[in-house]
Amino acid sequence: METVLTIRLDSELVRLIDEEAARARLSRSGYVRRVLRGRLRGRRASAFDALSRYAGIVDGPPDLSVNRRYLRRMGRRRAGA
Repeated sequence: METVLTIRLDSELVRLIDEEAARARLSRSGYVRRVLRGRLRGRRASAFDALSRYAGIVDGPPDLSVNRRYLRRMGRRRAGA
């Protein structure tokens, strides 16, 4: 059963929550639930939690180990570098 909880937050805190929720690709309420669960359970943030804001920002092949074209260039300097 879900319960709706109403709280008052200042605009600065709402801005910070919105920024972090966007980085984590979660809704505002989803982000707050995740943070509260982690805090109340006393668990430490996982590596995924710490790095989730960076997921999906890198462009390129998903797995270099099976892409021979990219493997051929591994360890070589780029022209002009």
